[in-house]
Amino acid sequence: MIRNPFMSAGGAARYAAGRPFVHPLFMERIRPHLSGHALGADVACGTGLSSVALAELVERVLAFDVSAAMLEHAIPHSRVIYAQAPAEALPLTDASLDVLTVAQGIHWFDRPHFYAEARRTLKPDGVLAVYDLFFQRELEGQPAFRNWTAYGERYPSPPRWPYALDEAQAASEGFSFHEERFDHVQPFNRAGLVAYLLTHSNTVAATDEGRETPEETAAWLNAELEHFLPGETVGRFGFGGLLRVLRLL
Repeated sequence: MIRNPFMSAGGAARYAAGRPFVHPLFMERIRPHLSGHALGADVACGTGLSSVALAELVERVLAFDVSAAMLEHAIPHSRVIYAQAPAEALPLTDASLDVLTVAQGIHWFDRPHFYAEARRTLKPDGVLAVYDLFFQRELEGQPAFRNWTAYGERYPSPPRWPYALDEAQAASEGFSFHEERFDHVQPFNRAGLVAYLLTHSNTVAATDEGRETPEETAAWLNAELEHFLPGETVGRFGFGGLLRVLRLL
């Protein structure tokens, strides 16, 4: 069964504390595709990192998440309004949005119903922007880090819908398709990397299901990573950015 793991208070607090603010990297790439800048919606907004980033592109942002716990940690912004709602049933009027964004969340959605909502709520020239940042398990100067498999073995990923979204899938749902990929280097010291890994769905699921406590997870990660990041060493980690821009046909 596919279950969104980001519903607990503990997981939401860890997310708020550990996720890097990389979303402006995607806004730079979304901006050229926009025809209007009045109203945007951010779905699966989490703690609002993606929502405040979107506010740099449009005059007003309506941000939605199904998790009340996540919204408790939402970042205040004068042009962002947060509300609890599922991606498949948005409290929006028809043809009202210039842009609809989804950051690292579409793999939890019932996609046919979500795409129907996107078609309903976007203006004729509106844009659906779906984006993800993938941890590539690359550490500059430490090629052995790619072989650190103990993390995935101890914390397997919970079931989710595929990240896959291609031109054929977009066309079947009534959208054109544009894709961009890019590389990003994110600095972390050991404490920062532990905090980031504690926001992953696999570690959140492990603690929410009672397999271990957050403190036990953090201690294991800290011990495992000491070899790669001793003391206060700051490492440069490779990430991959993936943006899909869909427009109504």
